[in-house]
Amino acid sequence: MAQNSNIDEKKLLLELSQGSEPAFTNMYNQYKNNVYSTALRITKSKIQAEEAVQDIFLKIWQNRENLAEVTHFENYLYIISRNHLFNSIKKIARETSQIAEFNQKEAGIIDTDSNIKDEQYNTILNQIVEQLPPQQQKVYQMAKRDGLSHQKIGEDLGISTETVKKHMAQALKFIRLKISPYMNMFMSLLLFSKL
Repeated sequence: MAQNSNIDEKKLLLELSQGSEPAFTNMYNQYKNNVYSTALRITKSKIQAEEAVQDIFLKIWQNRENLAEVTHFENYLYIISRNHLFNSIKKIARETSQIAEFNQKEAGIIDTDSNIKDEQYNTILNQIVEQLPPQQQKVYQMAKRDGLSHQKIGEDLGISTETVKKHMAQALKFIRLKISPYMNMFMSLLLFSKL
């Protein structure tokens, strides 16, 4: 049975190498979920994983003439996917680094790497906080920036302590959801910087 599937794959790759769109569609449908799962595991972002699937299969289509020579398509696909994902992460790291360098030169401040990462994190965090509904934004800023207790925030805003807690919990949940792709990116940057 494995022999037949190997022959079918070889035939599919040959057709694909000759520009067969149905063969490409068949290959895409067969492997897109595997590529998506791998990309999602690495990027921790559905949007980035979906973009990676499109980019990877576009590369396969653009290099289709070479597919007739491929003996194990899954290995070939794994290598292309891995290289694409690592190159994407490195590109993001370079862009982030270039922005940080620009900001550093502009301000005339010499910072350590951790200060730059803190600044980038705070910029991203502030952008996410600005997306919160107005009341959640006020509660979050009063608690985190001003260091006020839930009770004091409730008094200042004329709402109950329970309402303050509810707004804070919703704000934190939203922030965690929005910041998690960036955290994974920062972790990846740390890993790559040690290679």
